[in-house]
Amino acid sequence: MISASVLCLAALLSMQLPRSVDFGPLALPLWLPAGLALAIAMRWGWRTAPGLWLGMALGNVLILQQAWPAALAIALGQAAAPLLAAYVLRRQQALPFYRLSRVLMFLWCGVVGSALLSALWSGFFLDVSTLPSGVERWQCLLARGLGELFGMLALTPSALFLLQAEPARYSRNPASWLESMLLLWTSLLLAVVEFIVADYRHGVAASLWPLFCIALMWVAFRCRLALAYWLHSGIVLLAFGGVLLHNGAAYQDPGLSGMAAAGMLLLVQSLALLVFGALVAERRFTEDWLRRANQTLEAKVVERTRQLAESEARLKLMADASPFPLAMNNLNGGSLIYANAQAESLFKCRLDGQQRRVQDFYVDPAEREGISALLRSQGAVRDHEVQLHDAEGRQFWALVSCAVVHSDQELYVISGINDISERKRLERSLHAANDALRQHVAEIESLQVGLREQVRRDPLTGLFNRRYLDEILPRLLAHMLALDGTVAVLMVDADHFKRINDNYGHQCGDAVLATLGAFLRDRFRSGDIVCRYGGEEFCILMPGIALDAASQKAQQLCEAVRQLPIQALEHRLHITLSIGLSVCPLHGEDPESLIHAADAALYQAKAQGRDRVCLAQRSQPALS
Repeated sequence: MISASVLCLAALLSMQLPRSVDFGPLALPLWLPAGLALAIAMRWGWRTAPGLWLGMALGNVLILQQAWPAALAIALGQAAAPLLAAYVLRRQQALPFYRLSRVLMFLWCGVVGSALLSALWSGFFLDVSTLPSGVERWQCLLARGLGELFGMLALTPSALFLLQAEPARYSRNPASWLESMLLLWTSLLLAVVEFIVADYRHGVAASLWPLFCIALMWVAFRCRLALAYWLHSGIVLLAFGGVLLHNGAAYQDPGLSGMAAAGMLLLVQSLALLVFGALVAERRFTEDWLRRANQTLEAKVVERTRQLAESEARLKLMADASPFPLAMNNLNGGSLIYANAQAESLFKCRLDGQQRRVQDFYVDPAEREGISALLRSQGAVRDHEVQLHDAEGRQFWALVSCAVVHSDQELYVISGINDISERKRLERSLHAANDALRQHVAEIESLQVGLREQVRRDPLTGLFNRRYLDEILPRLLAHMLALDGTVAVLMVDADHFKRINDNYGHQCGDAVLATLGAFLRDRFRSGDIVCRYGGEEFCILMPGIALDAASQKAQQLCEAVRQLPIQALEHRLHITLSIGLSVCPLHGEDPESLIHAADAALYQAKAQGRDRVCLAQRSQPALS
């Protein structure tokens, strides 16, 4: 009911405004109920539909003198149009005050769309008989739509702004309280003079109108936007009051055709306030956002600066307390920025702030360039050995670990330095000791080889001894038997050797044995094994040789020795050989059988007169 009453009062007020004589009350130049209906619909939504419909119907019946059926039908469109426009605007949150895009949406969807829909709907139920003569239906509908459009432009923004539950506010007001009050009351005083006191027939009052627009824009820009809308509402009310009092610049003769010039100026003022206020609001919101962002950023910068200072202090404290030398320098140029006390003690000078470079402490500058290249490619170097020197010229070896860090668009290197001169000295001592030990081991191994050879060799003849024969014969037999091969065994004895010892002495006998040993070594193949078996007896192993070839080799040996002159001390002697021959596997497959068979054949050769070769028998019994 409140909405219906407000709309009826607005309709009565609209009837007091100047209107066209062509359409009469059917098409008022400024239909205020349309502006109030759109403001109410945008504020409270669909729940105001009954009140809007009833208020529009009462206005059509009581004010415009339309019949009830047509009045109710036309009121249905007049109520539905603002409700639909408000539904769209409310869903998009398009209050036309703080964003220019919302102002444009409000003008097109809320004002133009609502007026067009209401006028088109009214065209279906408008009684043509009520129109003055010579007036077409479309002319009346156009004038009616313009009246609703102008009514919404003149009244909806102010009413909607004043009906807001929580109008947006800024965090800062450029104008002082005194400036705001001075602008407000001066503008209202001029409005009283313009619309209440002044006679509309004098042109001086009409010339004051641009001052209101200037004052309104000033208030919107310098003061709060709410104060500008309050001032605009006061100017509109004073203009309507002057119309009701039939005085002031807004009142015109009722006989004038079309919309009054004062009403048009009110519309221009409302539209200008909408656009300019939105621009100012966007600027204020942007300024507030930037101010808050700057405050937040400044707070973060202060906090970050404090954290960095604390972090730097902690890192410096840790670096100073570190038991290892630490230094920091630019990667480009190598200028030293920081060094702890341990680093300064190591280099025997002050490094921090003394315009020193890291390359000044390298014995070989190429090493620093190599480390710099590794840092650029890998970002870190671990346990790299370099040779450095301190400020006094002392050279020392150091183990360097470096890492690249980024700060302020610069590349820095943090280096940890460990003096390893003592370790290097110990390493050199250890290397020298190792070399000496290796040399000593080589000498021992050489002696061991000599000892092994002495154990395996007969010292008189240089031939293998019986011990070696006992070691090698089993392995040789096993190998040749696995290959289906043969092994010939020659048991060789120097005939009548005791006479040489008795007649010429043992030294002469030893010389004869040495000469005979060398002769035997040279007469056989490299794969044959010649051993001194004991006394004047020798044993020869010939692997891979047949029985006939071995017998022939033994005969040739006897002939060669028979013709061999032996120079023993001052004596020139000749000797002969008795040889016993056995062959594996013919005479046995084990060392004992072969040796016994060859030994038995040797005794047979001696028994037959010596200087000959005898072949062992197949079933030669072992001698006791």
